[in-house]
Amino acid sequence: MPDAVDDKINPVTVSAESEAQIDGKTLAKSKVGDVLQSQGVTRMEAIYREAKINRTSLWLVSISVLVCAWAYSLDSSTTSYYSLEASSYFRQHSSILSTLSIATSIISAVSKPFIAKISDITSRPYTYLLVLAFYVIGYIIVASCQTISAYIVGEVFVAIGSSGLDLTNDIIVADLTPLEWRGFTSSLLSTPFIVNTWFSGKIVQAIDSRNQWRWGYGMFAIIMPVALGPAIAVLIWLDRKAKKHGIVNIASSNANRRDARELVEKEGHGVPRGAIIAPAVKPSQTWMEVFKNNLEEIDAFGLVLLGFGWSLLLLPFSLKTYADGGWKNPSMIAMMVVGGHFTHRLRGIRDLMGPSPERPSSTVAGNLRGLYWSSYVYIAKPWSYQDWVYYGNTLTLALCIAGPLVGLLQRWTHRYKAIQIVGLCIKIIGMGIMLQGDMATDNTAAMVLSMILIGFGGSMSVVGSRVASEASVPHQDVALVISLLSLWSKIGSAIGSAIVVVIWSSQMPNQLRTHLPETATEADVKKLFGQVTMIRSYDFDDPMRVGAIVAYRRALYYCIAPALGIAFIPLIAAFFQNNYFLGKTQNAVTNLGNDGLPIVNDGNNEKDPVSKTKKEAFLRFWAGR
Repeated sequence: MPDAVDDKINPVTVSAESEAQIDGKTLAKSKVGDVLQSQGVTRMEAIYREAKINRTSLWLVSISVLVCAWAYSLDSSTTSYYSLEASSYFRQHSSILSTLSIATSIISAVSKPFIAKISDITSRPYTYLLVLAFYVIGYIIVASCQTISAYIVGEVFVAIGSSGLDLTNDIIVADLTPLEWRGFTSSLLSTPFIVNTWFSGKIVQAIDSRNQWRWGYGMFAIIMPVALGPAIAVLIWLDRKAKKHGIVNIASSNANRRDARELVEKEGHGVPRGAIIAPAVKPSQTWMEVFKNNLEEIDAFGLVLLGFGWSLLLLPFSLKTYADGGWKNPSMIAMMVVGGHFTHRLRGIRDLMGPSPERPSSTVAGNLRGLYWSSYVYIAKPWSYQDWVYYGNTLTLALCIAGPLVGLLQRWTHRYKAIQIVGLCIKIIGMGIMLQGDMATDNTAAMVLSMILIGFGGSMSVVGSRVASEASVPHQDVALVISLLSLWSKIGSAIGSAIVVVIWSSQMPNQLRTHLPETATEADVKKLFGQVTMIRSYDFDDPMRVGAIVAYRRALYYCIAPALGIAFIPLIAAFFQNNYFLGKTQNAVTNLGNDGLPIVNDGNNEKDPVSKTKKEAFLRFWAGR
């Protein structure tokens, strides 16, 4: 966390030239240059100033958010493995994985801009409460479902809730840390995976061995509220304390007056020239008016069209195997036509363009490569549930170990572009190792090495993309840009799932017919295609299981090979990305700190003594300056 600028006072800076009033009838938004700042953003700046006065509360917020991240990581480390049991329970393994992946990816993606804007309109802690409600309700539905439809509905609620929790965590990190530490602190939210990896396998084995996958989902309806409660309580307490002390920044100083050149020493407190101290005031706009304006700002109708369009366009790819007549089914045709029309209309909608092709193409390749890889490992290795989960978490473990290291490297160099390019090259090498001729590899060492390289390379890329996107906008837009980055990543993930299910549904049955023993019937092919747990029920050296493993290896080749080709798109795109200086500011475009006040010197100056010698730079680095 950055050092406190001033521990003596907690001023509210209101420019004398600001459009806001201080008579109790001021607007709920503050102005930073040409950017109107929502009250949720302003309240977080006030919380930051309040927390700087009492360092204990700042650490308490950090620890509380980390505890929330721990519960989230335990969820991610375990519940994804129950989908095999659940899908096999409903006898639709091959279709449900892709259908669920597409549906949850699109819905959680489209929900994120709404959640981001809600956090701006209201506040971060109350956004936590909203998404937590979705999360808990979703897991209750999943744990008690009796039909495949109920299972999918529950997972959709969970997807909205869990993605909202993840998004809010990222927003709070961006609110409370400067750019130079942003990559490191945001990566710390993933470090609980490092611990959970070692006992999540035991949890999955204990639950799956007893066929209690419902309890595996349901227990998080209890765990998450308990884990998240302290974070919500601390943030609400700081928010109310900030209001009580009158430090809510209702109208921030004009951008010109916030420029470092305009700073003057006023009673030793560094208050900008022309600023006055004022108490917190209430907005003149009604909540509904503010809400309506913000819906227009994020193109809410466009986002809804985005969700419907991509859902209708991509879901037929996973449903066609089980639809009467396949592609000729009238419902399939109607969904494709309507979905294609919606997505075509979306090209002109503003504010939905998001980032470069780097992130969405990465997730397309990721789902092509990984959606059925875990199922392959499940049958291809004579491992226990615990060892299977350990291997499945290898990629996550590599990502989480590399993340903080990448963040420290960004802190040292104050840049990210070169790191990102090197990481994408490492990731491509890791994906290449997954192939063995015209089949997926079955070599254990190669399987492990590929996950490690993909994880380390992916972390170098993801941390860079995240910091770059947050650096490119003022504080007002940071929540929205984080959500848009995630939105297009999720859309890419859904596209990858749609593509891979077409490949899988066309290749896997044929490969099973080719490589299963001659005694296998068509009923056996359909059963093994729909129930991966049935394959594992055979002894490891049984001809049925051996044939199924070979079928998986050959079918996976047609998934991994195109993923490897697509992986070069992010590498090319990375060369054209901006390379902002990562200094002490909240972002790279306004020269403001996380407290909403100007930064005198963020270190981006060749004449500054910071860069005179390597020794001085090293000492300053560890001193946090």
